[in-house]
Amino acid sequence: MHGSIGLIIAATFLGPTTSASAPSNPVHAPVPGTVAQDADPWPGRPNPPLYRSNPRGYTVGLSVDFGTERFLMAGGAIAMNVATVDTTVVADLRGLEASVRINGTPVPPGLQIEGDPASGQQRVTLTLPKGESTAAISTRVTWPAIAFAVAVDEAAASRVTWPREWPESVRPYLAASEIIQSDDAVFKTFIEKTTDGRLRRTPIYVAAKELVRSTILQFRNVEGGSLYREGDGRIVGFQLQGAVATTAATQVTPADMVCACVAVLRAAGIPARPVIGIHSGDGDSGDSKRPKGRRTLCCWAEFHLPGAGWVPFDPFEMRGQGLRQADIARPWRWFGTIKNMNRRVGIAYDFAPFNHGRVLGYPAGWVYRLESSEPIVGFGLPITSIQMIGRGTVRP
Repeated sequence: MHGSIGLIIAATFLGPTTSASAPSNPVHAPVPGTVAQDADPWPGRPNPPLYRSNPRGYTVGLSVDFGTERFLMAGGAIAMNVATVDTTVVADLRGLEASVRINGTPVPPGLQIEGDPASGQQRVTLTLPKGESTAAISTRVTWPAIAFAVAVDEAAASRVTWPREWPESVRPYLAASEIIQSDDAVFKTFIEKTTDGRLRRTPIYVAAKELVRSTILQFRNVEGGSLYREGDGRIVGFQLQGAVATTAATQVTPADMVCACVAVLRAAGIPARPVIGIHSGDGDSGDSKRPKGRRTLCCWAEFHLPGAGWVPFDPFEMRGQGLRQADIARPWRWFGTIKNMNRRVGIAYDFAPFNHGRVLGYPAGWVYRLESSEPIVGFGLPITSIQMIGRGTVRP
């Protein structure tokens, strides 16, 4: 094992075990064409026909900086919805580190971590103090995480039937939001046209695959990036139009495509969600449209396969792969089976968590809540910086 990241994460979720009480943890049979995985001691391991392998360790996080002029420090808090357990990632917030600086001087971060890590996500809050005239606020949060490659047995996945009822844990991902307006009539009409009324008679994996393909094929002009940046290249956040506006836009971003695909799946009754994450810039650049050697914020999507877990897909990467003629019975690149998912770490399941998906400026996986009615003078756009250190291959 490289360092202690795997030990920390396993101990956090699983607790200590002895030889007499250690749970059985068989190795999943590999999907043909994938690398066989070692015994997986980490939580969130999916069930067949969904498999994960090749874990890689990271230290990841975000830094958020405010202010270019002097302004009144009104207090408030920065909140992040941190992904802790998923098919593609496991994070351990016991190893979380946080800091707050006001005008360059460290102050107590007022850190709170809420929620059960086994639920899949936790809330991390940094409370900012009230003060007088302030020139700069700098915050930073980092934590250890493990990312996995993912594979799907397509034949077995295509036999999974629709559930009578979705588990309570995934029902929130059926609901509409201000960014992902899945209850709009435009998506109902699109689904009826795409499936010809055969949606519930089609296996759920096949239905999701066809709906995602049909959604991607609607877009002609897609920008190469989703991020809005300051003039010096610093990240402000994601450029989003919302799912409904995206369907009529002449130019869209990869993030817009994610919103549209998630909206279509939710409208079809399939739990789906965006994933906001960090791409390491490492690995086989020939299999990705993202430039090699450049760490950046990115986003993709997931839908829930009953009895198995969350299936990742990246609409932007799927473009230009001959989708129109692709055999739906065969694997598609960047849908389900993604060998380079271990080069990305998901950090949140909403662009603006805790704001119910509202677009406030340029969201970047966190929100800022003011706790004062006092006016703020000279409050500049916040700058989001990614934190990512690769720890290499992790072994149980």
